[in-house]
This record gives sequence, C-alpha cells and structure tokens, in this order.
Amino acid sequence: MQLAAWELGIGSCLASIYEPEKARGILGFPNGWQVRICLSFGYPLEAGALTAAPKKGGRRALEEVLHWEKW
Repeated sequence: MQLAAWELGIGSCLASIYEPEKARGILGFPNGWQVRICLSFGYPLEAGALTAAPKKGGRRALEEVLHWEKW
C-alpha cells in the first residue's frame, strides 16, 4: 500500500499502537484480533510550503473520504 500510494504522490507513515484497547474502542475491530501498527496516508507538503493556515476548499469533504462505521 505504501509503494502504491507513493506512486500516486501520497505519503505514508507507520504508527505503533501503544494502547491496544483504546485502539479497539476507536476502530471497533474484533476481540480475537491484535493491532500493533497502523498506517496513515496523506499528501506531503513541499519544504517550507506551509507559511499560513491552510485555505478552505479544494479538498473533498471529510465525510467522503473517512468512514466512521465500525469494523
């Protein structure tokens, strides 16, 4: 997934899960499963590109790209 994302210009980052039960409560994955690492994806900024607050618009609404349903 990370290599495919990189080809599309999307950056990614691994994150260790230090509070697995908190992660289970947020993500709602089954009790028999373990989550130790998650991946986050996003568009990287150019070096020094963020000199002011990001402008609104130009991106899809959060509801279009994020699913709040449980597992």
